[in-house]
Amino acid sequence: MEIADIVKTWNGKRILIIGEALIDNYIKGLADKISPDAPVPNIKIEENFSYLGGIGLVIKYIKSLGGIPEVCTIIGNDYEGDFFFKKIKELNIDSSGIIIDDKIATPQITRIKAMNQHVLRLETDYSSDFSESLIKKFLNVIKSRPKELGAILILDYGIGGLFEDSLIQNLINVLKETYVNIPILARPNLSNYYIYEDVDLIKMTLQKALGTLSIDCCNETSISIVAKKILSTTKCKNVLLNDIESISYLYNKDSERLEKFDSILNQPVRSYVAVGSCLMAILGLAFASKIPYLEAARLALYGATFSAVLPPVEFYNSEKLIKYVTSQFNE
Repeated sequence: MEIADIVKTWNGKRILIIGEALIDNYIKGLADKISPDAPVPNIKIEENFSYLGGIGLVIKYIKSLGGIPEVCTIIGNDYEGDFFFKKIKELNIDSSGIIIDDKIATPQITRIKAMNQHVLRLETDYSSDFSESLIKKFLNVIKSRPKELGAILILDYGIGGLFEDSLIQNLINVLKETYVNIPILARPNLSNYYIYEDVDLIKMTLQKALGTLSIDCCNETSISIVAKKILSTTKCKNVLLNDIESISYLYNKDSERLEKFDSILNQPVRSYVAVGSCLMAILGLAFASKIPYLEAARLALYGATFSAVLPPVEFYNSEKLIKYVTSQFNE
C-alpha cells in the first residue's frame, strides 16, 4: 500500500488519549553577564510563551493529521488548568473528558534558554494526592467515552500523582471490559512499565529501556534481551524501542523477531520536544486503521524524525507527512 493510501485510511479515526495534562513554558533571553547575587548567568528575558505539553502535544498531532482526539485527563482549578482547557476548546475538541479539581495543581515545565542553550529546567507535578473518589470519577469518565474508538493511548510521563500502580491496573481492566478488541498502546513510566499487562504495544526510548534494566552495552543481543524481558513481564504484543538518531527496534510476540529500523535522519535536529508525542500519535492512528505493525512502526518513526527537524513545536498535516516520507523513499 502506498504511503498516501495508508494515511488516508486514518482520516476521522477516533483515538482515546489518557494521560497527564501539562503546560510547557519557554523563557528565552540573552545571557550578557554573571548575576551579582550568585555565580549564575544573568538572563534578560526576550521571549516568554506557553503551549500544551504532555498529552497536549499528542492531541494536537492527532488533530492535525486528520484524527479525532478523545481526551481524558485531570487538571487543577488554576491558571495552568484554565490555559490547558481553553487551548483544547480552541482546537474544537470535546472537553467533557477533562476533570477539573480544586485540590490539585496542574503540572508545568519551564525551560529557560539563553543563546540557544538550555540553562535551567523547572518542573512541578500535581502536588497533591488523588483521592479515591477522584480516581473513581476519572475511571467513570473514561468508560463514558464514545464506543467507536480506533485505538487507545495511555501516556504516563512520570509527573507524579496520577499514574499510581493501583490506577494502572484498574485502568487496563476498565479499558478491556469497556472497549473490547480496541488496540491499547502505552508510553509507560519506566519505573512501573511491568504493570501495563497485555496491551498491544509498549513504547520506550532505547537508551532509557537499557538503563531501566541496568544494561550498559548496546548491541543486538542486549537489545533483544531487553525487548524480551519487557514482553515477557507485561505479556504485551509489541515492544518498540526508539532512537531516531541511530537504530530503532521492534519486537513482536508472535514472530519472536527483533526488527531493525535504521535512522533516516539526514538533517540537524532542531528539537526533540515533540518526537515521542508525534511517534505515539501516528502509532495510534496506524493501529486504529489496522495497518500491519511493522508498517505502523516504520511510518511513526519517519513522522517522529520529521518532527525533529522542524522548528519546535511545529505541527504538520497529512499532506506534509506524505511529502516527507515520499522524499525519503526517493532518496
